[in-house]
Amino acid sequence: MIVRRLRFALLLCCSIVLLVVQIGAPAQTLAQAQIELEVFTPFGGQYVVGEWLPIRATLRNQGPTVTVTLTASLIDEPIQYVRTFRIAADTEQVVWLYVFIARPLRAVTVILSTNTGVVAQQDILLLLRPAERMRAVIGPSPVNSDLFATDSLIVDDLPDHPLGLSNLSVLALFALSKPLTASQQTALLAWVANGGHLIVGGGVNAVDLLAALPPALQAAQIEGVTVIDNQPIAEYGKLELTTRLIGLKLAPVVGAQAIGDPNAPPWIEYPVGRGRVTQLAFAPEQLADWPGREPFWSTLAQPALLLPTALGTAAQITTVQEQRLLPVLSELPTLDLPAFAQALTALTWYALALTGILMIGWWRRKMVSATILALFAVISSTVGVWWAITNASPTQAAIRLTWIEVLDPAQAQAQTAIVMLSAMPRIENVEFAYPTLIRPLSGVVGRLERSNGFEGSLPQLTTQMAVTLEPWQAQGLWATALLPAPAVRAIFTVDQGRLRVDVQNDSPYTLRDTYFVYGDHLLFFGTLRPGARSVARWPLGLPITSTGDSLGQLIIQDLQNNGLLTGPNAEQIARIRGSFIDAVIAMLPNRFDPGPFMLAWLNRDPLAGEQFTVERSETLLVLRPPISGQGELNLPAGWLRLDVTDPTTKRCLNDRGIQLSGGTADLRLRLPPALSSLQATSIQVRLESSGTLDTITIQVYNWVTDEWNSIPLTNPANFTIPAANPYLRAGEVRLRINGNLDRLGCVVAVGGVQGEIP
Repeated sequence: MIVRRLRFALLLCCSIVLLVVQIGAPAQTLAQAQIELEVFTPFGGQYVVGEWLPIRATLRNQGPTVTVTLTASLIDEPIQYVRTFRIAADTEQVVWLYVFIARPLRAVTVILSTNTGVVAQQDILLLLRPAERMRAVIGPSPVNSDLFATDSLIVDDLPDHPLGLSNLSVLALFALSKPLTASQQTALLAWVANGGHLIVGGGVNAVDLLAALPPALQAAQIEGVTVIDNQPIAEYGKLELTTRLIGLKLAPVVGAQAIGDPNAPPWIEYPVGRGRVTQLAFAPEQLADWPGREPFWSTLAQPALLLPTALGTAAQITTVQEQRLLPVLSELPTLDLPAFAQALTALTWYALALTGILMIGWWRRKMVSATILALFAVISSTVGVWWAITNASPTQAAIRLTWIEVLDPAQAQAQTAIVMLSAMPRIENVEFAYPTLIRPLSGVVGRLERSNGFEGSLPQLTTQMAVTLEPWQAQGLWATALLPAPAVRAIFTVDQGRLRVDVQNDSPYTLRDTYFVYGDHLLFFGTLRPGARSVARWPLGLPITSTGDSLGQLIIQDLQNNGLLTGPNAEQIARIRGSFIDAVIAMLPNRFDPGPFMLAWLNRDPLAGEQFTVERSETLLVLRPPISGQGELNLPAGWLRLDVTDPTTKRCLNDRGIQLSGGTADLRLRLPPALSSLQATSIQVRLESSGTLDTITIQVYNWVTDEWNSIPLTNPANFTIPAANPYLRAGEVRLRINGNLDRLGCVVAVGGVQGEIP
């Protein structure tokens, strides 16, 4: 009988335990909610490692207003990308979710949930694709092949954030079903500035296409209709084109270049930041029956920027900037162990004092009362703990580096890298002033050579998040945000035959150590407080720099030589700022981009929230000042710079010159695109070589006659080309050096130009 009762009691306990487990366990079935979820990725699930995957979620709510959470989970990854928002009753809402792909994946799971549980769940299959093949087209595709990674897209398929376009290397805009939204225009502008190639169609859709673009992406103005030059099209298509093409008569904007006949170019190329806009004069369908259309579009639709990475290639500059910034992020402030030494000292004082009291009591043959001992223990312990806390070293450290890159007068893009380290378990609340996309910072190596992979949920387009810090584990975040551009106006103006630099600071920030740079030439403006204006002329006679120092090194050396970089941490600040400048400007050996740039350090970070402060923080403002004006212009040596990006040339080890060999070699000297319309009357060239220049002869290419003309030389290291108008076209001069070039070694060339801008 007793055994039966025990069995019954045991069975009852097991049943109760199972019931409790079932009640307390998370629900595995979908919650009953009147919300439908439809997910879509614009590029058919194709992606590039190290970039962001855009996911468009369409939600249809047939019930009451509710707060929902959209979560993207990566297989075998501890990270989730989350967006939380409210959806009104009986409405349809479209939301973009952006997911960073750090390694090859086969699928992403998108989950929609409310406070009652999971409402819907869908999987998106992924396909890894090289960056150079990630092309997309809005409108009908001009080819039958898979040149473009996806089928024809519509405007609704275009992400509303530049990171949603980061997978693409080329985007063709041929037809719009409706105008682009303001956020889509900003996304296009930032994507092109970071290295994207935007191709804009011509023909009957050109007016609508140009009107849909922000002014900074408009490469030309339409002046009418004309018979366009077929020759560049035939060269790209490697086949003769006999059909006369009627297209638009395009007038390039300042800085843009007409390809082919300047009076009837088939397209215009316009560099924007590190990317390019190609404006076509003809409609893509005009080449539909031409057998050479496939190679033509394949040649035209090449990435403007293509960079090697650890896992393939990338078409956005952010990858290189992050790689170059990682060594700087290990420069955390000194972080000592927690206050064990101070606490031990306080306890030692307490023990010595207590021993003394006991000895005095024993000497007087009196026992110290327990009340006095307890009171003394409380007082001395309180004083000791207060002293230990007051003198304790910080138990956490962080470094925050932010740069603000101005896209146009109204908009800017901010990138922030944050590394945090704590000696104790801690939750750090990171706050931003604008909605931000956040991802883990890959490759973080702290001072202790230990880093912690981020785990948990990353809220997207948010202004705050909580980060859990484990002891002695470095934690890194990379944040991207769009924000209003600081009201800083900088411009180069042609004035009395010289370039005048004008900067006006109408922002609430103080600009410190302000520099205007072109190549390796610097112009220092110092500190500009809010409301300040400063004007200077570009100096004449700056020396040739052939040492191979980077731009960051040149600026830091200039500050140190003038006594402007001093203090107890001057060396560390110099390392951080110099490497920071080099990472942000990111000069690439295969790209001609000497500037000009304006660089300035801000006294505070526009992206940082008020509640999140770090001991070590640097904020760099970067913008590209335009060049405007007409009339006579005297450009000193250094503005005509050697182009070392030609794949047929061998660069010197310092990337400042070209290593020549054999009996003949060609050099190309170029002006910045904004001065490509300059008509030269005289050109001065200065050569430097690690060998001797006495035995060489020099010829210059005549763009009018298509011939090489000899130059009489008295000093090959410094010579002048008179009547130079036939030798400068689209800002380019070509020199041919003849002789025993093996004796020259590394050759560095710069030039100056006198002429007129029409």
